[in-house]
Amino acid sequence: MDKKFFSPEPRVIAHRGASGGYPENTKLAFTKAVEIGSDIIETDMHFTKDNNFVIAHDEVLERISNGTGRIVDHTVAELKRFDVAYNFTTDGGSTYPYRGRGHTFMTLEEMLEEFPAQRFNIDLKAKNPAQVFYYAEIIRKTDAFDRVLTASEYGPNVKEARKQLPGIATSISLWEGLWLYFLFKSGLLFVKNKFPYDALQIPEYLGTSHVVTETFVNAMHEKGLRVHVWTVNEEKDMRRLFDIGVDAIVSDEPLLLKKIVAEYFKD
Repeated sequence: MDKKFFSPEPRVIAHRGASGGYPENTKLAFTKAVEIGSDIIETDMHFTKDNNFVIAHDEVLERISNGTGRIVDHTVAELKRFDVAYNFTTDGGSTYPYRGRGHTFMTLEEMLEEFPAQRFNIDLKAKNPAQVFYYAEIIRKTDAFDRVLTASEYGPNVKEARKQLPGIATSISLWEGLWLYFLFKSGLLFVKNKFPYDALQIPEYLGTSHVVTETFVNAMHEKGLRVHVWTVNEEKDMRRLFDIGVDAIVSDEPLLLKKIVAEYFKD
């Protein structure tokens, strides 16, 4: 039986919110993604000095704010002083339209409470499985179990999430993905029928290898796995991937993606 997270089946995954036009991983970018009707908001999370979480992609502050140093070396109160829209520009740096307008880091709990009906794909960025205890506490506190998919490149993070939150939706870690791809390429996929993850969230190409082909997607579907491809911003690429049967696309341009999904999935 499918997990509640996947009902209705998600197709449009907004990468860090509507990050093509708004500062990534901010309340503003998430609000715009919700207004567009994104099925899922993909976001990233870092552990803080005081055992909390802020929504951010980078480990360090310089690109994503006017702060300096590592997120893990700051408390939430310290991080709240920084402007997370400070460096956002859409014209190569001629203007910074959201600088100085009060955009700051959100905590995980704030995000889940601010958008109580929204599904989230949360990537645990820090290589620290000990953080998952605190993550699980917040998921339970906010009653967000069925609207969160937990992801991490780092295998111990997702393994601990599956232990702390049995039955929660998860995606594949890096090493799980490499092993699965090896089985597929070597013709040995038939030996594996049970998987601890629900979805493969992967790029179309890994180096020079074209991973997401129609044959690959069909093989994953036969195993009951979903294929979500990131990060795709061009219409022709979105259409090509839906043509070969991928389940969802992660994009900085959720409005464009939403339009294409409406054509492909009329039901």
